[in-house]
Amino acid sequence: MDLNVAEARAAKSALVINRGVTIIGALQLDGPVCIEGTIDGEVRCSALKIAERGEVEGLVVADKVIVLGEFSGAIYARELTLGAGCNVEGQIYHKKLVLEEGCYFEGQSRRHGDPLKIAPLPLELEEAEAEDH
Repeated sequence: MDLNVAEARAAKSALVINRGVTIIGALQLDGPVCIEGTIDGEVRCSALKIAERGEVEGLVVADKVIVLGEFSGAIYARELTLGAGCNVEGQIYHKKLVLEEGCYFEGQSRRHGDPLKIAPLPLELEEAEAEDH
């Protein structure tokens, strides 16, 4: 098997947080993530999909975000889609926003040229800076 083909396949596949799985804390990776379970904390990735039964509470920072399930907190994304049937409460910062018919959004929406630049620092960096002062 050609190693480059294997690397290309691995790069395209998303990390899936399955139903029944709950993560409390921070999840940070370079690739895409699909959440079918529950996350309470922070998610930083290249692309995020919150599936129909997925739930996230906290902070999301990603280039592209699709919400089909439930979200509460703050989202920083260059491209954000709130799908039909989703439930989103909180603050959203985006460059491009798509609202599908039937989505529910309660909160504040702010357009920004590059929302990833105004996103809060990762938890580890904030804690390290607090210890330095």
